[in-house]
Amino acid sequence: MALLLASAHLGDEEFLEAFHGRRLLTSEFRHADHLRLAWLHLHRESLEAALLRVRHGIQVFALHHGVAHLYHETITTAWVRLLATHHETSFDEFLACNEPQLGLHLLHRFWNPQVLASQEARTRWVPPDLRDLP
Repeated sequence: MALLLASAHLGDEEFLEAFHGRRLLTSEFRHADHLRLAWLHLHRESLEAALLRVRHGIQVFALHHGVAHLYHETITTAWVRLLATHHETSFDEFLACNEPQLGLHLLHRFWNPQVLASQEARTRWVPPDLRDLP
């Protein structure tokens, strides 16, 4: 199934400004948009700084839109760390090369689905229980 980039109508800077300014709608922030957020920060900042900005940004965004309960610490951190291993020159190139692998099933290579679905994994970083992240 193709990923929907709901924020495709926005340029990168406009997307970041709308997201961090909490002007982006929840309908404009789907899975591919989460990945775009991480990609853009990873290509502007160190891994540590990008991870902090993405985590905090998503938490604030979710709280602002009344869906704070949907934030998942382990999934957010995992995707940022996985994206940091990629070296494509643009987010569009990244999607074109990797789209079929970018679903939740990718994380199930590293975590047992029950571990990833746990409340503990939702609220704090839980290291992979099946194999280490690259």
